[in-house]
Amino acid sequence: IEVIASKYGEQGSLSIASTAEDRVEAKITPIVIFSCILAATGGLMFGYEVAISGGVTAMPDFLKKFYPDVYASTQKLNVNSNYCKYNNQGLQLFTSLLYLAALVATFFASYTTKRLGRKKTMLIAGVFFIVGTVLNAAFNHLSVVILGRVLLGCGVGFGNQVVPLFLSEIAPTRIRGGLNILFQLNATIGILLATLVNYGAAKIKGGWGWRLSLGLAGVPALMLTLGSLIVVDTPNSLIQRGKLDEGRSVLKKIRGTENIETEFAEIVEASRAAEEIKNPFRNLLERKNRPPLVIAIAMQIFQQFTGINAIFFYAPILFASMGFGSNASLYAAVITGAVNVLATIVSVFLVDKVGRRMLLLEAGIQMFLSQIVVAIVLALKVKDHSNNLSFGLAILVVVMVCIFVSAFAWSWGPIGWLIPSETFPLEARSAGQSVTVCVNMLFCFVIGQVFLLMLCSLKYAIFLFFAAWVLIMSLFVLLLIPETKNVPIEEMTERGSLDSASTAEDRVEAKITPIVIFSCILASTGGLMFGYEVAISGGVTAMPGFLKKFYPDVYASTQKLNTNSNYCKYNNQSLQLFTSLLYLAALVATFFASYTTKRLGRKKTMLIAGVFFIVGTVLNAAFHDLALVIIGRILLGCGIGFGNQVVPLFLSEIAPTRIRGGLNILFQLNATIGILLATLVNYGASKIKGGWGWRLSLGLAGVPALMLTLGSLIVVDTPNSLIQRGKLDEGRSVLKKIRGTENIETEFAEVVEASRVAEGIKHPFRNLLKRKNRPPLVIAIAMQVFQQFTGINAIFFYAPILFASMGFGNNASLYAAVITGAVNVLATIVSVFLVDKVGRRMLLLEAGIQMFLSQIVVAIVLALKVKDHSNNLSYGLSILVVVMVCTFVSAFAWSWGPIGWLIPSETFPLEARSAGQSVTVCVNMLCCFVIGQVFLLMLCSLKYAIFLFFSAWVLLMSLFVLFLIPETKNVPIEEMTERVWKKHWFWKRYMDDHYEGDGDPSRIFWNPGRIMWNFKYHTDAGPTY
Repeated sequence: IEVIASKYGEQGSLSIASTAEDRVEAKITPIVIFSCILAATGGLMFGYEVAISGGVTAMPDFLKKFYPDVYASTQKLNVNSNYCKYNNQGLQLFTSLLYLAALVATFFASYTTKRLGRKKTMLIAGVFFIVGTVLNAAFNHLSVVILGRVLLGCGVGFGNQVVPLFLSEIAPTRIRGGLNILFQLNATIGILLATLVNYGAAKIKGGWGWRLSLGLAGVPALMLTLGSLIVVDTPNSLIQRGKLDEGRSVLKKIRGTENIETEFAEIVEASRAAEEIKNPFRNLLERKNRPPLVIAIAMQIFQQFTGINAIFFYAPILFASMGFGSNASLYAAVITGAVNVLATIVSVFLVDKVGRRMLLLEAGIQMFLSQIVVAIVLALKVKDHSNNLSFGLAILVVVMVCIFVSAFAWSWGPIGWLIPSETFPLEARSAGQSVTVCVNMLFCFVIGQVFLLMLCSLKYAIFLFFAAWVLIMSLFVLLLIPETKNVPIEEMTERGSLDSASTAEDRVEAKITPIVIFSCILASTGGLMFGYEVAISGGVTAMPGFLKKFYPDVYASTQKLNTNSNYCKYNNQSLQLFTSLLYLAALVATFFASYTTKRLGRKKTMLIAGVFFIVGTVLNAAFHDLALVIIGRILLGCGIGFGNQVVPLFLSEIAPTRIRGGLNILFQLNATIGILLATLVNYGASKIKGGWGWRLSLGLAGVPALMLTLGSLIVVDTPNSLIQRGKLDEGRSVLKKIRGTENIETEFAEVVEASRVAEGIKHPFRNLLKRKNRPPLVIAIAMQVFQQFTGINAIFFYAPILFASMGFGNNASLYAAVITGAVNVLATIVSVFLVDKVGRRMLLLEAGIQMFLSQIVVAIVLALKVKDHSNNLSYGLSILVVVMVCTFVSAFAWSWGPIGWLIPSETFPLEARSAGQSVTVCVNMLCCFVIGQVFLLMLCSLKYAIFLFFSAWVLLMSLFVLFLIPETKNVPIEEMTERVWKKHWFWKRYMDDHYEGDGDPSRIFWNPGRIMWNFKYHTDAGPTY
């Protein structure tokens, strides 16, 4: 397979949808929807059989009748481990035989699918299901029941072979993903129904409840059988079997149009190629078929090794082993089943909007984190799980399992079947699907056969085992699975990537030169100063020597043993002002920095920032008067205002397009290093006797200040800045030097044109309100607000105080802060390498899930276990809290931390760039000030709920990213308007300069009369995010 659409959904982006749907006209017809609903009942049968056996094998009457040894084991009170009492190979074989039979049957199903068609193969599957159900429910002999399981397995083999193929072939391209997922949606409904049936059947007296559970499988079996008699066969199948006229007729019927010749010709050609294949399974090994074959096999293995089938095979047993008790066990299974259905419905609507890869990668993070949390909780609190969980921890475990199930249900569950069914060419499709089902059933069998043994041996570590597999499969998706969204099924091999990178880089030749790297490293030391000042104040304001000298009331409060709440002892507005004034000063300074950045250039503005930093540091460290120390903080704030204004612009303008994101993130990387260094300095300074450690902490800020000052004297100014100030020859010369080539005329002409437009702007801040500048303005403002309301600066402002309030003690507090600082640096380094590979949006969305989950876990643990936090956390829970905080910090560090500065610095046009960056820094500093000023008050009032407050903001900002932030990766900085804003589904309406509302403050963002979406656009192709 060629890389199909690596820029899924980017920049409103170069979506394949329009090309595909313009070329092959297709309506969404009732016959397609009806046929897909009927065929998808094969998934209902599959899901029911997956889940029903777990409940049946836990019913005492079933065990007493067929497995008396296991029944006796469950009745023993002194069993060695509650994990092991169901560990019996014969019992596991009852479930696993289903999958072993399906494995064998799928090879026969491959033949019937090709020779008899999709419709008749579904009928065969239905017959197998009906006969198998009768044998399972009506007979008393174990061998007959086992035979019934084998026949049901044959039904699964035939059904899972044919239904996904049928759905992919009959569906129109633009909603193929959603219709294909009806198979998995029905499977999840079957699982939920099986759980409900088991719950009711378990309460039936008289010992026949298990018969009802097994017998009700006849309902979906009958639905599939009757449905197979009603549906039409797919045009692909009919044409492949030589029925061209019937195939053409059916194609017209299901597409709702006479204009089907292009698609018909494609299918005929694919059928002709398929007819030449005499050995379909050998054909799979041909070079061109290996990519979809490898992906199909890998996806089935990975799907099973998420651990999901293990949960649904033995959901009642699993929850019973956790100590939930009988009724609570089935309640928990019902809850997870309902979550499974609802989350699969979500995937029906998202898979053709955000793409297959996005869902798989997001879910990988969600599944990994939830399994780690469950493993830690179970390991720390209930050890061998022979006793019931406490109510609070039981809730936490169920929440985490539901989070895991929801992630699987909108990703690996449906997409594990979707991608293999749509990526094989027609000549290999039947055999390829056969191998897909075979591998799936083989690993279902393996997991079903060994799961209870693993549970007995690994205990809680079974979640760590599956978490490791989730990590591996997520890397596989990231590196090796292409995007197939909106690609016609018979064009998978031919359709190449519509990646904008090649266009950009072919047009503007640019090397990665030493002068660019050196200049970016020197300039980014402005981030080092920023990060150091963000973090240093939290440690200084916790030092007894500093508090005793400048804030004696706070010092006295910290020494009281009977304070009402450990959260509140640092709550003092003057103390918070010491930190917050830095950001208030930066807020004001950024407007002056906007002027110097434009008129004096990027280089001189960095020099001004460095001078402010040096003078402010001297006043902070060398004087005893609080007023002078405060003035020093204000001057440092001015340095931040100038530095944060100019450095991101400098980095974005000087960097080549293809690595602009990575070089821009050097600013944030240095900020994280500054934070880590400040934490280490604070840790050492706090141990200095004599009460002067705080001077060392504040004084060492002079080192990065000096580095920035000297660096600003060495670097070249950017060509954009030079040309904007009329220095065309110097600008051309610098452009040649930094690009390492004489071929710079195209880029030079773009910058000159952008400069010409910029010179016509007399009022830069009023210009920001022009209609075409509103999209980057709105996004810049929103990103700064959201960046601060993730809660990250609150953690780094007061990391020592926060951890002390959690009961870690003084030394443990700074250790924890050092750990989070190191994680911050390492994760930011990750973003340097990933931001120009996977894109800005992917990192932001993945991090949103990671931050949300980690904050929820911390809030739950603190709420349940330590309440007002006046006592120290236990060792185990301390580890869990630190792990979750590090998880949060790592997510922020490769997403909102660097990208919050990157996107605003690269999306404004040149004429609005300086003013836009000024507003960006202003809003950032304002929000820093607000958070810094109110955080301790919030901590005192909300306590553990502060994490819930910030998690709600994380959810809001993730939705904002999903719908409103375009992808800017690989787009030249002076082409954002043409290649990003004018192609975005929402923002493109703001690109009309002649719109009547320009300059009217009351109509800054939108005209209510024009707020309605273009519904034809959304119906025909959908918004491309």
